Amino acid sequence: MREMKKSTILLVYASVMVLVLSGCSLSSNNGNSNHSGMDHSSHGTEPGTAAASGGSYLDQVIPENVLKLPLVNSEGKTTNLDSYKGKWLVATNFLTSCQEICPMVSVNMLAVSKAIAKSGLGEQVKVLEVSVDSERDSASRIKAYQDLFGDSSWTIASGDQLNLKTFWKFFGAQAVKQPYSKSEMNSMPADWQTGKKNTFDIMHTDEVLIISPDQKWVWLDLGNPAVGKGNIPTKLKNFLSSQGISNIAKPEEPSWNVVAVTAALSNLLDKKIG
Repeated sequence: MREMKKSTILLVYASVMVLVLSGCSLSSNNGNSNHSGMDHSSHGTEPGTAAASGGSYLDQVIPENVLKLPLVNSEGKTTNLDSYKGKWLVATNFLTSCQEICPMVSVNMLAVSKAIAKSGLGEQVKVLEVSVDSERDSASRIKAYQDLFGDSSWTIASGDQLNLKTFWKFFGAQAVKQPYSKSEMNSMPADWQTGKKNTFDIMHTDEVLIISPDQKWVWLDLGNPAVGKGNIPTKLKNFLSSQGISNIAKPEEPSWNVVAVTAALSNLLDKKIG
């Protein structure tokens, strides 16, 4: 994936934080109050403040139309955000045809899932990746993608074009289809599943977020995933572009890592994770 420029990522982040600090809604179709009922002061998670290990805390109601948008998981079953009511949810965006950072996103999300399970909180906290690529990311493809990791402890989902666009628009994640030039196609490794060259990319803002049991958006971090010592499946590593290989060792800033997610969860739940 040809990433959103650093300036674009910072602009999106700044825009989100300005809205939070000013007490405005992040979505024009949401007229609800931004009060989650959590005692923010006791955990140091006041909305609009920076989290110690990365990202910022929010307190944003997610509208019903977004909660009920149908998504399709790797088993071909329909799900939505509303199905996670009563649980904490860590979510991020990705696509299986990304050649620069998305495999590293999945490495981090799997690591988050394992940290949650190790802490005995697997029933309280769930992990979800949602595609931005409705055209290619069918249920069978996202299942094949997850199978490369040899683990299904976190959920991967996709959906149709309108639903994915509406879903990620609420969370401020821009996604734009952009055809490859002939030279770009020739320079990229063949697809990990089809063995053919991809003809387009989906440029998107990269983010990871946390949703509370009462279905509020309560934390956000933006940027490239820093995987540290995380293992990338061989097929996906071979699929990476030269920039993707560089991003393993030194992702361009801003970036996010597993510690940022688990630390935010620890503060929000007032329980040690990781």
